[in-house]
Formats: sequence, C-alpha cells, structure tokens
Amino acid sequence: MLKNFIFDLDGTIINSSKEVLTCFDKAFKLAGVDFEQSRMNSDVIGPPLKEIIKLIAGRNLSDRDISNITSYFREIYDNDTEDVSELYSGIYDFLLNLKKTGYKLFIATFKPDKPTRRIVSQFGLSMFDDVYSIDKFGKQITKTDMILDIIEKYNLEKSETVMIGDALSDVQAAKKAGVLDVAVLWGYAKDKSSLVSEATYVVNNIEELNKCLKLNCRII
Repeated sequence: MLKNFIFDLDGTIINSSKEVLTCFDKAFKLAGVDFEQSRMNSDVIGPPLKEIIKLIAGRNLSDRDISNITSYFREIYDNDTEDVSELYSGIYDFLLNLKKTGYKLFIATFKPDKPTRRIVSQFGLSMFDDVYSIDKFGKQITKTDMILDIIEKYNLEKSETVMIGDALSDVQAAKKAGVLDVAVLWGYAKDKSSLVSEATYVVNNIEELNKCLKLNCRII
C-alpha cells in the first residue's frame, strides 16, 4: 500500500514552459549569445539549468557564456513577480485529496530552491511535507539523492513510496532509489517513446493517474 508520494514539479504539477522560455530568451540576449529561435521550445525544459542552456544553444559554449546566461536567468526568473506559470488542470484537488487522506507528499525538482519556494507559495502548495530542489543542501544533487534522502529523513518504506514525474530522469531516479515510478504524459517533451518504454506505469491525465493508483497501487 502506497503512503508516500514524491512529485516532480515542472511538467507534472505546473506548466512553467512559457515563463521559463521567456526568461531564457532574455538571459541569452543579455549575455550576447546567439541561438536559433526554433530551439527555444518546451522540449528543452526538464534537465538541470546548464543542460537546458546547451540544448537551446545547440552548440558548445564557453564556460563564461554558460555562467553569464545562468546568472542572468536566475536573476530574472528567481525574482519574477509576474510569473505566468499555471497549475495543470485537476492537480491541485488531486494533491489536496491525497493530503486529506493522510499520505505524505514531497516535491523533488531540478529547479533551484529560491524559485521553487516562490512557486510553492504562489500556488498555495502547502500540502507538501517537504520540498527538495537541486541545490537544497548548497550543492547540486541528483533526483535519486533527493528520493533517498526523503526516505531516510522521514523513515519511509520504499515499498510504500512512489515517484511521479513527466521526465525519463524521474523514472530512472525512482528505479535507482528502489521505489515505484509513474510517468505522466502531460509534460513537456514531444517524444515520449523512451519515457513510455521505461516507466512502470504511464498515464495521460489526472483521471488516469487516480485510476492507476486505485487499481494498481491500491490506495485512495
């Protein structure tokens, strides 16, 4: 019986693609780094920041360019008071229902801590017991690290824990950590073939996620 739910943030709980891409566009331009506009699309969202920058650039960049773009992006995104991100339809009530039922909820995201906290506050996501960002401990950590630390800190049983996310990295991290994985297909990347082939369970929408957990995971 599942009792502990670890969620990815971008592409799973919130659709931040428009906000993130707008901030990257500004950051590249401020850093004076050229890029093909066609590469500035939601397919790049999901990996750690430096990997996204490389995907947008589509070529090797100097450490200085990457550093400048990173600094500009963080300054713009971390402090944006007009964030246009949106919650995916039905996700808030779904999370609230899990919490009201007495389960433990966590976030594990590649997003840095400052914007993660801002978004949690902006959307009233107070139902989460803890929030893990890529730099939660002052250094970059993997999603597997996040899952394992959550399990250890809260004394959770792996057999009662599930990781829910829209990226292949979410599925792979869950498997490495020894917990169940569920892939959601409403996230960013257009090519879902690798995600579908590696995930234990795959769902298209909140209704299917709820049904999957009822039938296969025996909760709710």
